[in-house]
Amino acid sequence: MSENKLERLEEELEKYEKRLVRMQKNWAATKSGSRYGEEYLGIQIKVYEQMVMGLKEEILKLKKL
Repeated sequence: MSENKLERLEEELEKYEKRLVRMQKNWAATKSGSRYGEEYLGIQIKVYEQMVMGLKEEILKLKKL
């Protein structure tokens, strides 16, 4: 059961890390654009960073079991 959960979490982590990298690139490319767009992407990046950290912590806990 935990192996299946671990695999699913690792797949989610990979997906969110890819999205985070893409958002960071977009944010860097559009930084000179509208202030609203910059703030919105900045907030999204922070949310995804927290999600990635949470997934990494959960994966570490499962691996210790």
